[in-house]
Amino acid sequence: MIPVFIKLKGFKVCIFGFGEVGRRRLDKIVSGEPERITVYTKEEIDEETKRHYESICNIQFITSNLEELGDREIEEIVKEHDFIITAMGEENNRRIVNIAKRCKKFINSSTFERDINFIIPAYCYRDGIYFVIYTEGRSPLMARRIRELVEKYMENHREEIELQSNLRTFLKECVPSQRDRRDILEKVFKNEEFKRELLNLIEKYGRKK
Repeated sequence: MIPVFIKLKGFKVCIFGFGEVGRRRLDKIVSGEPERITVYTKEEIDEETKRHYESICNIQFITSNLEELGDREIEEIVKEHDFIITAMGEENNRRIVNIAKRCKKFINSSTFERDINFIIPAYCYRDGIYFVIYTEGRSPLMARRIRELVEKYMENHREEIELQSNLRTFLKECVPSQRDRRDILEKVFKNEEFKRELLNLIEKYGRKK
């Protein structure tokens, strides 16, 4: 697999199962603003939960026992969507993974990770920067720990990140060579004294505006 970023606008997402894992998947998918999300769940969803998700996305909750549905019925559901997420027991996950692959859909599963083609990894986002960590299912706790460490680092270096961003924009206007821009940025990143002086100048002239 190779890591990619996907815009979900205009696409339809189906989630099978709404336990702890299914809800976590939904919370991540919502931020991608897909055209429609359909959630199939064996248990009835309470009205408060429905209202919460209906207020932030185009979503439909369907109460259905998939064990009572045949493969053909599941296939019809799968065909109506672009991205399939299954967070159920192993038997149902296996059925849905096989059907989704046969229909050439993007499929994510809480089990059978070797058979799927769509991963939703642990990630963090701060000030225009994404950091993603994926352990191939071997250590979700380690992925979470690394994500927390990176979030803390990014929070503690917000000024430096902003400095690099502003300087990069400035250099694009003044230095034609991409290699020269990279060399300058690397020198700035390593020179603590220069960074302090530059931040002081930004603060000084920022106050005058």
